[in-house]
Amino acid sequence: MNIGAIAILPEGWKLAPKDRLPKSLKKEMKGLSWSAYSKEKPYILVAGPVPGEMYEKMILPILAPDPAKDDKVEFGKETFYFGGNRGRGQVYPEGNKSNNNQFFAEADGTIKAIDGLKVTIQKTDGTSIEQTVLPGADLVVTVGEEVRKDEPITTNPNVGGFGQAEKEVILQDMNRVYAFCALSFSIFLSQLSFVLKKKQFEKVQLAEGF
Repeated sequence: MNIGAIAILPEGWKLAPKDRLPKSLKKEMKGLSWSAYSKEKPYILVAGPVPGEMYEKMILPILAPDPAKDDKVEFGKETFYFGGNRGRGQVYPEGNKSNNNQFFAEADGTIKAIDGLKVTIQKTDGTSIEQTVLPGADLVVTVGEEVRKDEPITTNPNVGGFGQAEKEVILQDMNRVYAFCALSFSIFLSQLSFVLKKKQFEKVQLAEGF
């Protein structure tokens, strides 16, 4: 069964170019290709449909923006939105149902005839309607069986689904990281010198007999 995915990144973030990906990451991606939804919105990325058996994990390489080069981007927390789909769609772009649907009786009545994918229902007023189902599902009714309107007349072939999630990423200024490391190291040195000084003082006291 095929799968697909969509990722909505904050503005300024974009898909990492292939020439900047390490070989190990390319191998792990197994040839998976992501593309921008449109030129106007390059921060919306889509992938698929691809075989679900091959791509149990879909890796998305992204490139973070540089606030020094883009005034619209600031350091801080950003939210990413992800969506994944498994299986075929239930509606074509034209609005027609696909064969990935369960079909229901269009009226109260009795199943008068079944001819392949065509089901004839004789309504309670004596008139008949012919209903066509698609080949994705199996019929669960037989000739002579009474049905109610909106009652299932086929199995449900839709075994797919859709899921979504959001994650937060912090874009950090490396100068802040360096400053924090320098501050932490200076605190460590001051604490270390304090401990050494205390040990030296204790040795002096022991030597003097206190």
